[in-house]
Amino acid sequence: MTSEIQHYFTLFNDDFSYFDTEVHDWFLNPVVTPTAVKDIREAYQLTKDVTTYNAVLDRVYKATLDFMTVSFAGRHTGHRFLLALQDEMVGKTPLDYNNQVLISILHKLNFNVSDFVKHFPFARASLIRSQRNFHLEGTKTLPVTFIYLKDDAIKIDDFPQSQIFTYLDQKAVEL
Repeated sequence: MTSEIQHYFTLFNDDFSYFDTEVHDWFLNPVVTPTAVKDIREAYQLTKDVTTYNAVLDRVYKATLDFMTVSFAGRHTGHRFLLALQDEMVGKTPLDYNNQVLISILHKLNFNVSDFVKHFPFARASLIRSQRNFHLEGTKTLPVTFIYLKDDAIKIDDFPQSQIFTYLDQKAVEL
């Protein structure tokens, strides 16, 4: 049905269980924006001050780079990283994300730490490219999904992934 689905999101702001599927081909593009960081800070009811904002920004940025690094092993490995991250962070805030959490996730994925270290320098360039593409599309809200069909493209702003999957499943039945 679809030729490509590009999904822009921010870690800690989405539920990733819907991406654990082989039915639709998702390209996950994390971005870190000031608004998203503020939304995360508010969602976790953290102190509204510059120090907390900067700490949340730092943790979200680190987790995003870690996701990008693991994704060099393949998109499905990246998806598994997101699911493991979600499980690890239950009952925690983004401020609790650290190297111990990362090591635990890498262990769950059977991901070699030396491969992680080898690929990490490339993650920053990938994140910059993802951020650039997000801004080139002229979007300002997250999450945002672009569904590129054979003869059409659909932009879906600020909808939960569950609703996007429902739409995609309905379209698949129609075809």
